[in-house]
Amino acid sequence: MSEKIEIKIKEGLNELRFGLSMGGVRKILGNPDDTEIDEEDENKTEIWYYWDHGITVFFDYAEEKRCTCLETENNEATLLGKPITEIKEADVKELFSKKGYSDFETEDEAWGERRLSINDAVVDIYFDNDEIVSVNWGVDYNDDEEPVWPRNNS
Repeated sequence: MSEKIEIKIKEGLNELRFGLSMGGVRKILGNPDDTEIDEEDENKTEIWYYWDHGITVFFDYAEEKRCTCLETENNEATLLGKPITEIKEADVKELFSKKGYSDFETEDEAWGERRLSINDAVVDIYFDNDEIVSVNWGVDYNDDEEPVWPRNNS
């Protein structure tokens, strides 16, 4: 994976696209540093951690173990063309509104971070003292609850 980490809304991260198989992700990022199976929700999810890259990859078993969600804590990541280290909570609504997104929701999490969700962008941004801690984003779903995969998946 290239050094530049570009968060691509509803698409993925750099060449890592939503809809990729585990093998496809492995070709790009290599073997994960750690894995976990989450069965708390209705859907079973396998989570791959790449600690050195600051990237987490989520594979949804209901979607044939394809990549449906990503998360990054990497300070080198960019979001809508801006480094995440330069984005403050107050900037998010304006930044996303300029791209046509309008469904915002904010919640204070039990562990102390503040989550700002941009629901129509399928993005959650977590803040601690107005600094981005992590960005979580996923594939979009149509009205029939089917994933809208970006092009060029393998």
